[in-house]
Amino acid sequence: MTLKYFAYGSNLHFKRFQQRVASARFIDVAVLPGYQLAFHKHGADNSAKCNIIRGSGEVHGVVYEIAATEKSILDQLESGYESCELAVNTSTGSLKPYAYVATDQNINHSLLPYHWYKLYVLHGAQQHGLDTDYCSIIESQVSINDPDTKRHADHLSILDLK
Repeated sequence: MTLKYFAYGSNLHFKRFQQRVASARFIDVAVLPGYQLAFHKHGADNSAKCNIIRGSGEVHGVVYEIAATEKSILDQLESGYESCELAVNTSTGSLKPYAYVATDQNINHSLLPYHWYKLYVLHGAQQHGLDTDYCSIIESQVSINDPDTKRHADHLSILDLK
């Protein structure tokens, strides 16, 4: 059995996502209307991660198919989020994949993402050919250096930027 998953943050980057969930298979690009992207979820490394919040905009992302047996792995990796089904529009019609939405207690507006995290989101969006204006919004997000230089280097390696 498989599940459909809507990725809008760092999981947009296919190489990173496939390292996390080996069965991942790209299905289609998608748009989630009535939401907007925010970088305010408190990550375990004390930086901001992506979240989706209700708003007047739309969030661009991709739909992946994963083995149902691997959802528990993703649930653990996405701690501080709740999974829920959301209706997205794809090139072939509407789908209701699940997505992760940060819980209220894990939102911290004072945090910024690390540079490497923002690059996962941006490069993933570009890999999948998401709207260039949307990519510009991601690119304009202020980000900061990761004080853990090894973690920074490890992520740049996955991004093929080392």
